[in-house]
Amino acid sequence: MKHLIICREYPPAPGGGVGTYVHNISQLLAQSGETVHIIGQLWEGAEEKVEEKCHGRLIIHRVHFEDWKLSSGRILGSTNKSKEEKGLLESNFYPQCFSWQSGLLAERLVDQEGIDIIEAQEYEAPLYFFQFRRALGLGPKRHPPCIVHLHSPTEFIAQYNDWNISSPAVQTAKRLEDYSIATADALLCPSRYLAHQVEAYYGLAENTVWIIPCPMGDNPMLERNKDTWEHGTICYVGRLEMRKGVIEWIDAAVAVAREYPTAYFEFVGANVLGNAWMEGEEFVESRIPDDLRMRFYFHGQKKRSAIPQVLVGARMAVVPSRWENFPNTCIEAMCSGLPVIASRDGGMAEMIKDGQTGWLASKTGCEGLADALGRALGTPSAKIAEMGRNASLDIRRMCDNKKIVESHLDFRSQIVNQGAKRSLYLPLNLPWAKRPLSDESERRTPKKNSEKGLAIVITCANNGRFLDECLRSIERQTRRPASVVIVDDKSTEELTLKALNKAQQEGWRIIQKRKGDLLPAKNTGIEAILSSEPNLLGFAFLNTEDRLQLGFVAACESVLQHCPEVGIVSCWTHYLWSDGRIWIRPCPSFPYQWLSNDAVPFSAIRTDALREAGYFRSVMSREYDDWDLFNAVMAAGWVAVTIPEILGEHWFIDDSMLQTSLHIYGKMRRELLERFPDLVARDAKDIILLSVCDTTRLLREKHFKIWLQCAIKRMLPYSALWVLKKVKNKMLRNGPAWMSNFIFRVTS
Repeated sequence: MKHLIICREYPPAPGGGVGTYVHNISQLLAQSGETVHIIGQLWEGAEEKVEEKCHGRLIIHRVHFEDWKLSSGRILGSTNKSKEEKGLLESNFYPQCFSWQSGLLAERLVDQEGIDIIEAQEYEAPLYFFQFRRALGLGPKRHPPCIVHLHSPTEFIAQYNDWNISSPAVQTAKRLEDYSIATADALLCPSRYLAHQVEAYYGLAENTVWIIPCPMGDNPMLERNKDTWEHGTICYVGRLEMRKGVIEWIDAAVAVAREYPTAYFEFVGANVLGNAWMEGEEFVESRIPDDLRMRFYFHGQKKRSAIPQVLVGARMAVVPSRWENFPNTCIEAMCSGLPVIASRDGGMAEMIKDGQTGWLASKTGCEGLADALGRALGTPSAKIAEMGRNASLDIRRMCDNKKIVESHLDFRSQIVNQGAKRSLYLPLNLPWAKRPLSDESERRTPKKNSEKGLAIVITCANNGRFLDECLRSIERQTRRPASVVIVDDKSTEELTLKALNKAQQEGWRIIQKRKGDLLPAKNTGIEAILSSEPNLLGFAFLNTEDRLQLGFVAACESVLQHCPEVGIVSCWTHYLWSDGRIWIRPCPSFPYQWLSNDAVPFSAIRTDALREAGYFRSVMSREYDDWDLFNAVMAAGWVAVTIPEILGEHWFIDDSMLQTSLHIYGKMRRELLERFPDLVARDAKDIILLSVCDTTRLLREKHFKIWLQCAIKRMLPYSALWVLKKVKNKMLRNGPAWMSNFIFRVTS
């Protein structure tokens, strides 16, 4: 078989256990005669875009994820990023950039190298764009199945790290990871602990997830003398973060240390416990009394090759995690011949036999770890040494390289024989939908009819100065729209009337609304087109400020024809006021859509979905009418997707709204939420969870932006510029990327 594994953390790039797993399993597969392709990132010490190992059976492809620099200052990778790459790096979840690049590279490798099976972890969703483009019919013709390796979902990490679950970065990561898991042809996990959690959370049938432990790799057995078994350290290896249980472990060690004056504690790993008020080192020191500090050693981050030098001086190791999968640090410690103190909140309980190869905490938290540590320190040194030998034997049996690679080959052969299934279709039941993934009852079946063609309705309301450029963008489409109509919404401005007259002379169809006509302009255009062409596939609605990229019509038609369940086709887009900034959002879905419109205003809408939703409502103001319609389409059960391509340009700011925007926002939000009370009630808990972050973001991104833009136009006084310079780094550190860039340009 020919395997492809995507992993940003593939060594020597920094990362956690997933990088170690991919390094080990790829080596073992290649040594077994398989051909393995890896997609990783350029890094110091790994600067070749393509590298071959294992006599050409292991091929590593590397993409530039960021402009990493060597100590000499030389830049790794190209500085000429594409517009998409720049937009993804500047988005609220920059790891999307690696997913985007690796997805396009994977598509080429599938065709060129004849890949049989693809694997990637769920964390950061590196397989997302490959899976998503395939489901939209945009990927390669060959369809190798996709395995998603369950490692550490960001949502779980956020929960146990006490992160803000409603932050934009966590939300986006969750949405992409949910999609990747939902459309995997097979799910693989090294621990029963996480496998059962995922099955319950996503509504999967029991035993859906395949469980194969991680291979042990080349971890050596380390010899320790009698003095080490009596006086060696208790060693923690891993990032110093809340999820890893470091705080509870330090507190447990402090609680027990005075009773055992020969106990010394070592910590190896980057300290990421810092926050806005305190550095990580200061945070750690604050928990250790002055008289005990000499017994706590913090080495900081070390290279993986240096870990054995630390472990050889230890008499026991610790894995105190609040939540964990199947930690490689536990494998390394046990392989080296150390018994391990661990919590039960992870795969450690599957690896360690309490009292025989380590000590498992009786309960969660500091108290349970302190009890386990007390039992460990009360164990005679000879017994500790014996437990260490047993730990090495046990973990080597469980994670035996030969046995693990045989299990992988059997598993992968079965998945290849089954072929791609889930990854060919869009998921209907992501976790927020409140239905299990196993429920496919609402999937729509393709219609056998003659619907085809995309119609475009352009509304013009005293903004005719932009009309000509809008029409030129439609003329340049690689696939001509089936019909185009311009609806003049009672314009009085002379420049607009001249532009409309010019367009009419060129042969464009124009409808003039009468002053007493209360029908929304877009509905006027819909009815005019459908009266003569009732079998259209869909519609797109443009303001005169909008511009379409060459492939917009072709791409939207293709998706609507390929995916019968899709009612809305959005895309990535430039914002014309933002110096090239790009709108990049995940696919629109509830409950997120209640709080923020994730579809661009000129999204294409399937005609059937448009009829079912009831067109545009006259009570909605401009910039909210499309949001309202999109909600109605989705509430009717249609799926909304965002094509991962820049297919248009949109001008967002309307200066006439500046004085009333806050008032309009409040009124429109009520209309949006009151339209579907049952669905809003269903999502009420999630709306509350997400609204704190979203309200702040929306006010920043919309109203603060409007104020700031107007202030700049009026020439800010020097004092205001001075204030902006002083606050920009502190105020905007956690804000959206556009704000930091915007103020930087203003104040530079």
